[in-house]
Amino acid sequence: MRFTWLIFVVLGVVLAATCAGWFLARRAGQRAGEKGWVANTGYVRGLPKYQALVRRTRSSLAMAIVCFLIAVIAASVSAGAPVDRYVKHEKSSSRDIVICLDASGSMLPYDSKIGESFKKIISRFEGERISLQLWNAYSMTMFPLTDDYEMADDVLTEMADTIDGGLSIYGGRISVTPTLEKYLRPLLPDDDEEKASLVGDGLASCVLGFDHTDKERSRTILLATDNEVYGQGIYDLAEAIEFAKSQKVTVSALYPGSEYAMTSEAYELRDQVRSTGGDFYDASSPSAVDEVVKQIESEQKQDLEKAGKMVETDRPGAALGWTIVGVLSLFGMLALGRL
Repeated sequence: MRFTWLIFVVLGVVLAATCAGWFLARRAGQRAGEKGWVANTGYVRGLPKYQALVRRTRSSLAMAIVCFLIAVIAASVSAGAPVDRYVKHEKSSSRDIVICLDASGSMLPYDSKIGESFKKIISRFEGERISLQLWNAYSMTMFPLTDDYEMADDVLTEMADTIDGGLSIYGGRISVTPTLEKYLRPLLPDDDEEKASLVGDGLASCVLGFDHTDKERSRTILLATDNEVYGQGIYDLAEAIEFAKSQKVTVSALYPGSEYAMTSEAYELRDQVRSTGGDFYDASSPSAVDEVVKQIESEQKQDLEKAGKMVETDRPGAALGWTIVGVLSLFGMLALGRL
């Protein structure tokens, strides 16, 4: 109860009003004078009809008193403002994950698989935040860090469906539909620019995707790339990795090729991401994404326990309902008994 004292105030007022009413009615009867007697009416009390009327009147009066008490008690409880009180402990995860995908032609088939896999991962998230960024010559944030998993699922589904439906590979040659080209247009260089797959710039933009840099959080980037850079960017891979380490970001890489047939770019990528505490995975392996998931889930997940908060929820429904039932029943009993 928010105002427990009001219950006793209402009960006291009703009791006082009832006593005053009874006293005034008694005084009025006394002022009316002595009762008169009617001759030859004694037999009336023995009549079945009279006795039935007396029983009905007494029953109606008793029920009316009960209904009156129900209405009064319920009204007093309603006046006290009944509430539900509970302590709410809010828990939020401090683990942030940025999916950082190279959207150049050679990586698109893997990007689609990664998108499908992360749809399954986020179904198990509880408070973690996830972001998706695509990059080629330029970067594009598909959605920033969020725990809106329904929205994230929609965007990942759109990406996977667009790539699957718009990408064709014939004899090692890649072709895309106009729909996929339009989807990737913000990432592509202008006609007079000769650059593509700028992994350093792409990774740096993903690092910048983390917020709350002044707070202790677990930050992970899943970088999918073949590290085959064409043209000159602002950052090279080593500089972007140093930037990630300065922000306490762990970088893990998905590379489209076997560790047994690695290029110099692949070795560089492996060594650089491992220096952040992350790992290097073969994106062509069916179990690669599962391994990445295990690695991400093994990251220290810090649950921030916030101070308990007392929450009050008004619950007037039951008391008001009983008040209405009591009043309506009281009127019904008065009418039935003709009181």
